[in-house]
Amino acid sequence: MLEFLKSSTLFIFCLILSRFIGLPSNFTPIIAVASFLPFLTNNRYIQLFLPVGVLIITDPFLGFYSSMPVVYFCIFISSVLAVLSKSLTFKNLILRGVISVFIWHIFVNFSVWLSGGLGFSLLKTYMKAIPFDFRLLLSTVFFSSLFYYSRELFINIYNSSKLNIKD
Repeated sequence: MLEFLKSSTLFIFCLILSRFIGLPSNFTPIIAVASFLPFLTNNRYIQLFLPVGVLIITDPFLGFYSSMPVVYFCIFISSVLAVLSKSLTFKNLILRGVISVFIWHIFVNFSVWLSGGLGFSLLKTYMKAIPFDFRLLLSTVFFSSLFYYSRELFINIYNSSKLNIKD
């Protein structure tokens, strides 16, 4: 249990830190984390609320923006998709991430258009957002892959160390 708490604390700290280290715009692990949490814990509350909780904790330091509620909603939907998924495979992890980025693209950019933030038509707002949301897609796939294969590596190391102890 103590190891789980240490690992969880480190994971949450790294997630919070990732919001401050100056990654490129929309290159963030937040959707990947929302999609990946069912691999780490069976606790539905953590799965649903940790990603949005990190945003709530860090946004006061990073600044507020008009589409915050929509961003939180999209991240929460990403978490819901992960919780509802029964299959914990790499393929489904990536699929959940891609679907989540698509949901993000639709809702967040609609919110930007609705607020009149750019003064463009809805279609042009969606088109202008593609480079930013493509980075979000790349980061989601990158971090999802990193999380998944890191977990696999640690499981293999742990299992092999248990075998060596028995010998």
